[in-house]
Amino acid sequence: MSDLTFRERVHAGEPLVGTFIKTPAPHQVELLRLAGLDFVVADAEHAPIDNGQIDRMVACAGDLPVLVRVVRNEASAIASVLDLGAAGVVVPHVRNTHDAQAVLDAADFSRGHRGFSPSVRAGHFGTENADAYRRRADRERLLIVQIEDAEALENIEAIAAMEDIDLLFVGPADLGLSLGCSGHDDPRLKDAIRSVAEAGRRQGRAVGTFVGAVEAIADYRALGMSFFICGSDQSFLISEARRIKRTAFGD
Repeated sequence: MSDLTFRERVHAGEPLVGTFIKTPAPHQVELLRLAGLDFVVADAEHAPIDNGQIDRMVACAGDLPVLVRVVRNEASAIASVLDLGAAGVVVPHVRNTHDAQAVLDAADFSRGHRGFSPSVRAGHFGTENADAYRRRADRERLLIVQIEDAEALENIEAIAAMEDIDLLFVGPADLGLSLGCSGHDDPRLKDAIRSVAEAGRRQGRAVGTFVGAVEAIADYRALGMSFFICGSDQSFLISEARRIKRTAFGD
């Protein structure tokens, strides 16, 4: 077991793989922890997952980091899930340094904008010294900004240079739409993903992306990426059910 925090593992460029949770059930977190994934991401942007369900997911997670993809870049959405004990947030549609600064202001107590309560789950329900909790929360939270717009590509060097942003995460579906690409094999999308990876490398910023299948990871690793969200609990279930149906009787 590593002595590093999850955030430190990301900063160190350790290869990490997790998945989206799109089913609003804490059992999914328990099962995926037993499977040995490095993290899970509760998808509050594109799935019917609310804070009450996130609270139960975190409670069932044990030592498995639960990240939350928030519905939008909004202070209350970010701070509330960190209060629940989420290990960090994935923030969609960060297009420029102003958007990235809003993420930092929402997440970090030290910046003077995030509301504080010592009685939340993240503060061990008031049993942790309040000052110690604030320092630990700022030290251990993981802030991931999604690069999924043409405008973000124009500002990628400046975003990547922001020290307290932990990871640049390429959202290939929305990025492809923003660029007018015809599909995931479009050369324009591949060039855009490469440019994000290169900016991260120049600025010492970790970079990751979504992959639909684990076989795609090797090519992204060659670009220097280290953080991968592979499929979802739903896609796992569908894929295995289809495999069983296809092979059950030797067809």
